[in-house]
Amino acid sequence: MNIRFSELKQAMIGNLNRNNVVANNLANVNSNGYKRDVMFSELMQTKGNQQLDTKIKTDFSQGSMTQTNNPLDLAISGSGFFTIDDGEQTVYTRDGHFSRGADGLLRTTLGQPVMGQTGWIDLGSDGNTPGVVRITMQGDVYVDDAFVDRLEISSFEKMSDLEKIGSNLFKAKPGTWDDRVVDPKIIQGKIEGSNVAAIHEMVELIDIQRSFETAQKTLRTLDDAMGKAANNIGNYR
Repeated sequence: MNIRFSELKQAMIGNLNRNNVVANNLANVNSNGYKRDVMFSELMQTKGNQQLDTKIKTDFSQGSMTQTNNPLDLAISGSGFFTIDDGEQTVYTRDGHFSRGADGLLRTTLGQPVMGQTGWIDLGSDGNTPGVVRITMQGDVYVDDAFVDRLEISSFEKMSDLEKIGSNLFKAKPGTWDDRVVDPKIIQGKIEGSNVAAIHEMVELIDIQRSFETAQKTLRTLDDAMGKAANNIGNYR
């Protein structure tokens, strides 16, 4: 059986990378709106040699909904992303745990303004008792029954046009543009959780560990065999 050291090396590196992806998923099992990553391999033909090319894909399936009764906690049922002003660029998130800033603006946990269809959403900042916020399923924002704006809910034709930038935020890849969700489904007083299934990820970790150990043992066996062959080569004439 012809086993190349380079192939064993690739297998072990691939398992280490898979381990990092799964560990990150588990670290975000309780992160609002987090979307798990999945690593997969493709067989590539390069200069007559076959090589495994590993890629990471994000699973955008819906996370479970949790009732909070906080009027500024929002969840999107179905497709779409909340649109966020990050200063230098527009970013997107499924984490709808928002709050009213000192300036009255609707903001993320990082303090970024949440975008409406006409700009930042101002919930009032006159220093008086905050008004009652009501947000309809279509994303219309009312304060004390006075219409303020409609949430800007964005979508993408291909989810691969989005890339993670940390803190549960995504940005659009260069040359791609977002589309407005015409009929969004916004749920007030609920929050979307992570779509990570902890048990599934733990099983994946066990599989990775076994696969890594198998490659490691094979490498040791080959190394021992080659060492013995090198020591005994002088016995043959």
